[in-house]
Amino acid sequence: MKKIIISVLGAGLALSSLNASALSLSASGGKDSHGFQATQGLLPGFSAGLGYFSTNDSGNNTKAYSGQLMFSPYLPGVDVSVGGRYQYLDSDYGDGGGLGLGGSAYVDTPIPRVSVGGYGFYTPEGLAHGDVNESYEYGARARATLIANTYGYVGYRYYHTDFDNHDGKTLFSGPELGVSVGF
Repeated sequence: MKKIIISVLGAGLALSSLNASALSLSASGGKDSHGFQATQGLLPGFSAGLGYFSTNDSGNNTKAYSGQLMFSPYLPGVDVSVGGRYQYLDSDYGDGGGLGLGGSAYVDTPIPRVSVGGYGFYTPEGLAHGDVNESYEYGARARATLIANTYGYVGYRYYHTDFDNHDGKTLFSGPELGVSVGF
């Protein structure tokens, strides 16, 4: 029994040390909005993240709190992630959340250190709760590596949610700027 416990602890330590430097912090902002996200590598190809986004773009305040689990398979020339994101909305339109499915894809451009791509998440009615009936968010971005493990980006974000008694509301639609720093 003692050997099994030592073996399990050793394997856990070995796996956790594989991504010891896989923490990244990012911040973004747009007109009447800002957001923050922290992402940590768990195992090779898997990461978990926590995020916060606040917007007044629709004329009413909405705060979004999220947690996500993503899988990033190795594909040469393409940075791809797929997974799930739980998001809770605290909004003037109502409170609620749901499990969204989605991901991102970015490809390198002929311009060195620059990639382009996009992301999207969809929360269907069957996976939503509270005042949220359905939600989707998508965006397109151009990313430029500034220094090792650090990139800046510029893009467009669209965020729409259907609430009980308020129909569909566009929570944010417009350009955004951001930076991500990896450790």
